[in-house]
Amino acid sequence: MKQIIMCVYRSRQDVALAIIQLLDKGYNKKDISVLGKNKKELSMISHDTGLKKPESGNGNTGLFGEIKDMLTSIELRSEIIWVTGPAAAKLAGAEIGTVTDGLVVGLIGLGIPKEDAQKYEDFLMEDHIIVMMVCERRDGRGIRAILEEHHAVAINK
Repeated sequence: MKQIIMCVYRSRQDVALAIIQLLDKGYNKKDISVLGKNKKELSMISHDTGLKKPESGNGNTGLFGEIKDMLTSIELRSEIIWVTGPAAAKLAGAEIGTVTDGLVVGLIGLGIPKEDAQKYEDFLMEDHIIVMMVCERRDGRGIRAILEEHHAVAINK
């Protein structure tokens, strides 16, 4: 049976080190997603780990998409998140910091409890980075141990 493990970090270096260790242990990069507000940081993580480039959702690519994102953030005090990996299809471009709860609703749709989903949005608003990994339950303990080794701020249990 599959489960989702989510871990919060303050620095991109810790994220990259945790992902590299997961990959060295034989876990598949196709099971790892990274969420954050800062496209440049996620791009560096992608480069350092071999993950796909970050996405911001449908219609948010290219110059006009980036301009639209900046204007939306200025007008609503909201921001969009960037996502690498398989979670990008559901979460990339979700707004955080607004009443629309775009990210929270997306996380709930993935099976994350509402209270936890709200906490993850709060972490992103504070410029933290989230690693999300889909794995078999039997692998969960080992994955959590690896993620915790690299200065995790919070990890779901």
